[in-house]
Amino acid sequence: AVVLAAVLVAPVRAAADAAPALDLEQAVRMALAADHRLRMAGHAVEAARAEERAAAASLLATLETGYRVERLSDDPEAVFGSGPSFIVGSKPNYRWRVGLSQPLFAGLALVTARDLARLGVDAARWEREAARAGVILEVKEAYFQHLLAGRLRRTARLSVERLRSHHRDARSLYRAGAIARNDLLQSEVGLAAAEQNLTAARNREELTRGRLNLLLGRGLDAPLRLADVLEWRPETVPLERVLEHALAERPEIRAARVAVRRAQGRVRLARSKYYPNVALVAEYYRQGDTAAVNGNGFTNTKNAAVGVEARWKVFSWGKTRAEVAQARFQAERAREALEALSDRVSLEVQQAWLDLRTAEANIATARRALDQARENYRITDLRYREEMATTSDVLDAEALLADAETRYYGALYGYHRARAALERAAAGIPEAPSRGGEGS
Repeated sequence: AVVLAAVLVAPVRAAADAAPALDLEQAVRMALAADHRLRMAGHAVEAARAEERAAAASLLATLETGYRVERLSDDPEAVFGSGPSFIVGSKPNYRWRVGLSQPLFAGLALVTARDLARLGVDAARWEREAARAGVILEVKEAYFQHLLAGRLRRTARLSVERLRSHHRDARSLYRAGAIARNDLLQSEVGLAAAEQNLTAARNREELTRGRLNLLLGRGLDAPLRLADVLEWRPETVPLERVLEHALAERPEIRAARVAVRRAQGRVRLARSKYYPNVALVAEYYRQGDTAAVNGNGFTNTKNAAVGVEARWKVFSWGKTRAEVAQARFQAERAREALEALSDRVSLEVQQAWLDLRTAEANIATARRALDQARENYRITDLRYREEMATTSDVLDAEALLADAETRYYGALYGYHRARAALERAAAGIPEAPSRGGEGS
């Protein structure tokens, strides 16, 4: 099984090693260009802009035309008193008209609708920014997960190499009669377990590679080589400043603020039904008894009119009042949603900030533990070769070393993932005077 896994992943790893290293910034750019959610969010912005243009057009004059054809069963007649009737029209009637209507006053309904549409554009933009921030976080997490998986695979390989070397020493000592067969069997069991761990580490690396490739818009099995990130620096920005920045700049909070303003605008829109609608209207028409609308011998062939039209719905069984109340409650709901979102963001920022602090502390302790574990294994291995230690001592020292390496790289890449989470939670980390950097 180990040989088969090595055969399967060897061509992929060789291609990846030949490919140019992809750094984090390049990976983010590729993901932003390939993500379907961002394209959907972009379409939502364009749709909101189109809605804004439509709402603005409602304030302008409208021009319409129509052509009507009808045929009466009898000639239209007029009777004056008790006298005889007179024919005053024709059976076939054709009428063509052009009408113009310019809104003058609608209780601020049209202006409010335009303003709501503009706010809709702002909301769509902030939702797109939130989606963008989410994609960036996903890519960064996948990037550092793949780096960690690669480190763990190399750690597992070094563990196999150390135990193979120990097994050769154990076999030589066994042949020389210096150790019992039980010690040799212990070394073989330890080596087999290390080889199994190496296979599992290779599989984890392939899975993280596939996930990152999909985020980058590449094939699942495309070769991938990443530029490693080993530097880190302690964050000097206090939590209070990060929280302030998050509550001011987080795209979701900005979108929620826009939602509050839109809800308040809907209250004004509902109130507009209390007022009349006034419009300037104009019309020109032609009529006749033929399709050419050139008259019928009874009435004038053409005419024009200009006037002002007012419409006012004075009673609707309390419907308008209920709609206004509904809009008010929705505005209150939007304000409550903003407050709840602010609380969630504050908690999210605090959690990310504490995770970053924990990761910073873990790096230093894990580094010291790794140095000590390496020295411990070196000494134990020397003592074993000099027949002053047992196979169990070597296996324990090697397991301690492998665990220390895993913890160190877990802490290192965990720091970068925690920092990416804080940048997402706070919509970026504000600048602060640096206290100097650390690296490893």
